[in-house]
Parts: sequence; C-alpha cells; structure tokens
Amino acid sequence: MKDNNEFELPYGLDEAMQAEELVEIHIGDVNLPTGRIIAADPFFTEEQRPFSRTVEPDKYPVYIYVAKMDELHHRIAYAKIKFRPETASRWILALTDDLTPEELNDLGDDEFYGFPVESGLACFLDEETNAELIAKIDSVQDGKPESNYYDEVLAEEFMQYSGKNNFSRQLGDWNDHHPNAGSDNNAIMFASGWGDGYYPAYWGLGENGETIELTIDFLISDFEDEDTED
Repeated sequence: MKDNNEFELPYGLDEAMQAEELVEIHIGDVNLPTGRIIAADPFFTEEQRPFSRTVEPDKYPVYIYVAKMDELHHRIAYAKIKFRPETASRWILALTDDLTPEELNDLGDDEFYGFPVESGLACFLDEETNAELIAKIDSVQDGKPESNYYDEVLAEEFMQYSGKNNFSRQLGDWNDHHPNAGSDNNAIMFASGWGDGYYPAYWGLGENGETIELTIDFLISDFEDEDTED
C-alpha cells in the first residue's frame, strides 16, 4: 500500500527540465507560517486541500521556469518553491491530505493527482493564508456583487509587479499578492503554462529523503505534442 508521502515518480523531473531551454526567474518569497502548502488556482482554493508533506514554517524563494516559444511569446513551464540549496536527486508525486489508500492504489503508472486550473493562473500559498484569501475575495464580492476579484484587485498588481519584465506579457504573468495589507502572509501567483488544465506537483528530495523543493509541472511539452498531432 502506498503512503501519501512516498509515492514514487516513474521519471526524473530534473531530466525533463534540463531537456528544455528555460529561463529561471525568482519571482518572490512565499511565507509559510504553518508549513502546510496549497498549490491551486487562486480563485478556486476553498476546496483544495494542502499537501500531506509539510515543511518547516519560514519564508522560501519561488522560481518560475519560462519557455521561449518565439521572440515575443513565452510560457511558464514550471514553478518551484526551493527549501534547501542542494539539488534534488529524486521526485515523488505531491499528494493532498484527503486522498485515501484506495485512491492511491488505483492510480495508474501514467496517471497523477494534481489540481485544476480554470482561470489561467496558479499559485503557492500556506493553509493559513488561504483562509485569509478566501475571506478577502468574499468581502470584495459582498461589497460589489457584480465585481471580479481579478479586475478589482489583482489586475493592477500583476501589471505593476511583472508587466515590464521581458519574459512577461504587459498585463503581468506573476504577482506577490498579500490578501491583508501589512501582513507577511502572501500568495505567489503565476500564469499556468498554456492556461486551463489539470497539473501535477512533485516533491524533490535529497539523498537522505530531505525535502529540497516543490515543483509544479505545467505540461508544456504535452500540450505542444497535442497541437502538433492536430
């Protein structure tokens, strides 16, 4: 029976990343006051559970890895939280704490559990921050029932934070959002590859099982292959 924290990947994520020409960009530091991490579409975090594996509460750097499609077109292929400076030597599928042993045992070799994206955005945030983000979105929409949190709050932040970067669109492709001004609790948000989809995250581990990183794979190559076949 597979345990949530020991579900081995059938391939090396590092090899996949090295096979592509990617630009690494440090886009901010995520505050993790509980060490219980959620990866999700920022507008659909209410039902997304944190991962089973936890980390030491602290602030950690977040990186994106951008694929150059052409001179004026870039896509985020991966997003990563780096917990330790060492290089990961193996990867396991990051699983949420609500999966049952039966669900894990039924997972096929080419299948994965991940998280859905419906807004073209994904994010890393702590479980504590998630409660604050949900409350903030609700308060904005309660005050203006016809409002949209992206238009009301996030659009200007994205544009100011990353819109002038050469690897971002003018509207901004990543952002450091604090639901409550003055609080360290934040959600690091970023465009999700080709957009909407269902994406896996992987824990990168060291030789002794220590947690080195957490990486979301936006399956850029998979979508490119599908486009080629069409």
